[in-house]
Amino acid sequence: MSLRTAALVFTNDFKSALPTMTRSYATKAAVVHPPRRSYLHQQYQSLVNDNRVLFVFQHNNLTVKEFTQLRQELSLIDGPSKLTVVRSSVFGSVLRETKFSNLQPLVSGPTCVLSTNASEKEYPELLKSVVQTLGKNKKLVLLGGKLDNSLLNQADVTQVVQLPGLDMVRAELLGTIEQPARQILGVLESPAKQLHSVLDRRV
Repeated sequence: MSLRTAALVFTNDFKSALPTMTRSYATKAAVVHPPRRSYLHQQYQSLVNDNRVLFVFQHNNLTVKEFTQLRQELSLIDGPSKLTVVRSSVFGSVLRETKFSNLQPLVSGPTCVLSTNASEKEYPELLKSVVQTLGKNKKLVLLGGKLDNSLLNQADVTQVVQLPGLDMVRAELLGTIEQPARQILGVLESPAKQLHSVLDRRV
Protein backbone atom coordinates (compact mmCIF):
# COMPACT_ATOMS: atom_id res chain seq x y z
CA MET A 1 0.00 0.00 0.00
CA SER A 2 1.38 3.36 -1.00
CA LEU A 3 1.77 6.20 1.44
CA ARG A 4 -0.94 8.24 -0.32
CA THR A 5 -3.44 5.36 -0.16
CA ALA A 6 -2.73 4.85 3.52
CA ALA A 7 -3.34 8.54 4.20
CA LEU A 8 -6.73 8.45 2.42
CA VAL A 9 -7.80 5.37 4.37
CA PHE A 10 -6.81 7.02 7.65
CA THR A 11 -8.69 10.23 6.78
CA ASN A 12 -11.88 8.37 5.85
CA ASP A 13 -11.72 6.27 9.01
CA PHE A 14 -11.24 9.44 11.11
CA LYS A 15 -14.23 11.21 9.50
CA SER A 16 -16.49 8.20 10.02
CA ALA A 17 -15.52 8.15 13.70
CA LEU A 18 -16.63 11.78 14.25
CA PRO A 19 -20.21 12.27 15.56
CA THR A 20 -22.68 13.61 13.06
CA MET A 21 -23.46 17.29 13.83
CA THR A 22 -26.66 18.95 12.64
CA ARG A 23 -26.62 22.75 12.38
CA SER A 24 -29.55 24.36 14.10
CA TYR A 25 -30.77 27.89 13.56
CA ALA A 26 -32.06 29.44 16.76
CA THR A 27 -35.11 31.69 16.52
CA LYS A 28 -35.84 34.51 18.92
CA ALA A 29 -38.60 33.51 21.29
CA ALA A 30 -41.58 35.83 21.67
CA VAL A 31 -41.60 37.88 24.85
CA VAL A 32 -44.05 36.42 27.32
CA HIS A 33 -44.91 38.67 30.23
CA PRO A 34 -45.68 37.14 33.62
CA PRO A 35 -49.42 36.87 34.38
CA ARG A 36 -49.17 39.50 37.13
CA ARG A 37 -47.62 42.07 34.79
CA SER A 38 -50.21 41.38 32.08
CA TYR A 39 -53.00 41.80 34.63
CA LEU A 40 -51.59 45.13 35.83
CA HIS A 41 -51.16 46.30 32.24
CA GLN A 42 -54.86 45.73 31.57
CA GLN A 43 -55.85 47.41 34.83
CA TYR A 44 -53.76 50.49 34.06
CA GLN A 45 -55.15 50.70 30.53
CA SER A 46 -58.65 50.90 32.02
CA LEU A 47 -57.42 53.45 34.55
CA VAL A 48 -56.19 55.76 31.78
CA ASN A 49 -58.95 55.20 29.22
CA ASP A 50 -62.02 55.05 31.46
CA ASN A 51 -61.43 58.16 33.59
CA ARG A 52 -61.77 61.79 32.58
CA VAL A 53 -59.28 62.98 35.17
CA LEU A 54 -55.93 61.53 36.27
CA PHE A 55 -53.55 63.24 38.68
CA VAL A 56 -50.10 61.68 39.11
CA PHE A 57 -48.47 61.86 42.54
CA GLN A 58 -45.12 60.73 43.85
CA HIS A 59 -45.41 59.19 47.29
CA ASN A 60 -42.41 59.09 49.57
CA ASN A 61 -42.35 56.32 52.18
CA LEU A 62 -46.08 56.34 52.84
CA THR A 63 -47.09 53.50 55.11
CA VAL A 64 -50.04 51.20 54.54
CA LYS A 65 -51.77 52.87 57.48
CA GLU A 66 -51.33 56.31 55.90
CA PHE A 67 -52.68 55.11 52.55
CA THR A 68 -55.68 53.57 54.27
CA GLN A 69 -56.37 56.84 56.06
CA LEU A 70 -56.11 58.84 52.82
CA ARG A 71 -58.56 56.52 51.08
CA GLN A 72 -60.98 56.82 53.97
CA GLU A 73 -60.80 60.62 53.78
CA LEU A 74 -61.40 60.53 50.03
CA SER A 75 -64.45 58.32 50.53
CA LEU A 76 -66.01 61.09 52.64
CA ILE A 77 -65.84 63.56 49.74
CA ASP A 78 -69.02 63.85 47.71
CA GLY A 79 -68.20 62.41 44.29
CA PRO A 80 -66.42 59.39 42.78
CA SER A 81 -62.63 59.32 43.17
CA LYS A 82 -59.98 56.66 43.75
CA LEU A 83 -56.33 56.67 44.80
CA THR A 84 -54.35 53.83 43.21
CA VAL A 85 -50.75 52.84 43.88
CA VAL A 86 -49.22 51.83 40.53
CA ARG A 87 -46.11 49.95 39.50
CA SER A 88 -44.07 52.61 37.71
CA SER A 89 -42.57 50.42 34.98
CA VAL A 90 -45.93 48.95 33.93
CA PHE A 91 -47.87 52.21 34.19
CA GLY A 92 -45.16 53.98 32.19
CA SER A 93 -45.39 51.40 29.41
CA VAL A 94 -49.18 51.90 29.28
CA LEU A 95 -48.77 55.68 28.99
CA ARG A 96 -46.32 55.24 26.10
CA GLU A 97 -49.07 53.47 24.15
CA THR A 98 -51.51 56.38 24.52
CA LYS A 99 -51.79 60.04 23.50
CA PHE A 100 -50.61 60.87 27.02
CA SER A 101 -47.09 59.52 26.48
CA ASN A 102 -45.64 62.87 27.61
CA LEU A 103 -46.71 61.94 31.14
CA GLN A 104 -44.42 58.92 31.12
CA PRO A 105 -41.29 60.80 32.34
CA LEU A 106 -43.25 61.78 35.48
CA VAL A 107 -43.69 58.13 36.40
CA SER A 108 -40.46 57.33 38.16
CA GLY A 109 -40.09 55.83 41.58
CA PRO A 110 -43.02 55.34 43.98
CA THR A 111 -46.14 56.56 42.18
CA CYS A 112 -49.86 56.75 42.87
CA VAL A 113 -52.68 58.04 40.70
CA LEU A 114 -55.86 59.90 41.64
CA SER A 115 -58.62 59.07 39.16
CA THR A 116 -62.21 60.17 38.71
CA ASN A 117 -64.84 60.00 36.00
CA ALA A 118 -66.94 62.79 37.49
CA SER A 119 -69.18 64.90 35.27
CA GLU A 120 -68.47 68.53 34.35
CA LYS A 121 -70.91 69.58 37.05
CA GLU A 122 -69.18 67.45 39.69
CA TYR A 123 -65.47 67.62 39.06
CA PRO A 124 -64.56 71.30 39.81
CA GLU A 125 -65.63 71.06 43.45
CA LEU A 126 -64.59 67.42 43.69
CA LEU A 127 -61.06 68.02 42.44
CA LYS A 128 -60.64 71.02 44.69
CA SER A 129 -61.61 68.96 47.74
CA VAL A 130 -59.47 66.00 46.67
CA VAL A 131 -56.32 68.04 46.05
CA GLN A 132 -56.78 69.88 49.34
CA THR A 133 -57.15 66.56 51.17
CA LEU A 134 -54.10 64.97 49.56
CA GLY A 135 -52.09 68.18 49.84
CA LYS A 136 -52.20 67.96 53.63
CA ASN A 137 -49.86 64.98 53.47
CA LYS A 138 -46.31 66.23 52.88
CA LYS A 139 -45.23 62.82 51.60
CA LEU A 140 -47.36 63.26 48.47
CA VAL A 141 -46.03 65.43 45.63
CA LEU A 142 -48.36 66.39 42.77
CA LEU A 143 -46.55 66.01 39.42
CA GLY A 144 -49.19 66.54 36.73
CA GLY A 145 -52.02 64.71 35.03
CA LYS A 146 -54.69 64.84 32.37
CA LEU A 147 -58.21 66.21 32.01
CA ASP A 148 -60.18 64.60 29.19
CA ASN A 149 -57.78 64.88 26.22
CA SER A 150 -55.57 67.62 27.68
CA LEU A 151 -52.24 67.13 29.42
CA LEU A 152 -51.73 69.07 32.65
CA ASN A 153 -48.54 70.12 34.36
CA GLN A 154 -48.42 71.02 38.03
CA ALA A 155 -49.45 74.65 37.41
CA ASP A 156 -52.32 73.53 35.15
CA VAL A 157 -53.69 71.27 37.87
CA THR A 158 -53.63 74.18 40.32
CA GLN A 159 -55.64 76.29 37.86
CA VAL A 160 -58.14 73.51 37.20
CA VAL A 161 -58.92 72.98 40.88
CA GLN A 162 -59.50 76.72 41.28
CA LEU A 163 -62.17 76.83 38.57
CA PRO A 164 -65.64 77.66 39.90
CA GLY A 165 -68.31 75.01 39.80
CA LEU A 166 -70.85 74.96 36.98
CA ASP A 167 -73.64 76.15 39.29
CA MET A 168 -71.55 79.15 40.34
CA VAL A 169 -70.77 80.03 36.72
CA ARG A 170 -74.46 79.86 35.86
CA ALA A 171 -75.36 82.06 38.82
CA GLU A 172 -72.74 84.65 37.83
CA LEU A 173 -73.90 84.56 34.21
CA LEU A 174 -77.53 84.93 35.24
CA GLY A 175 -76.61 87.87 37.46
CA THR A 176 -74.76 89.53 34.59
CA ILE A 177 -77.77 89.08 32.31
CA GLU A 178 -80.29 90.25 34.89
CA GLN A 179 -78.37 93.37 35.93
CA PRO A 180 -79.04 95.40 32.73
CA ALA A 181 -82.67 94.27 32.83
CA ARG A 182 -83.00 95.60 36.38
CA GLN A 183 -81.40 98.88 35.33
CA ILE A 184 -83.81 99.25 32.41
CA LEU A 185 -86.75 98.40 34.65
CA GLY A 186 -85.56 101.02 37.14
CA VAL A 187 -85.39 103.68 34.44
CA LEU A 188 -88.87 102.79 33.21
CA GLU A 189 -90.35 102.79 36.69
CA SER A 190 -88.75 106.08 37.74
CA PRO A 191 -91.10 108.44 35.79
CA ALA A 192 -94.13 106.52 36.98
CA LYS A 193 -93.00 106.84 40.59
CA GLN A 194 -92.34 110.54 40.10
CA LEU A 195 -95.79 111.06 38.55
CA HIS A 196 -97.43 109.13 41.37
CA SER A 197 -95.63 111.31 43.89
CA VAL A 198 -96.82 114.51 42.16
CA LEU A 199 -100.40 113.28 42.03
CA ASP A 200 -100.28 112.37 45.70
CA ARG A 201 -99.16 115.87 46.59
CA ARG A 202 -101.96 117.46 44.54
CA VAL A 203 -104.60 115.31 46.10
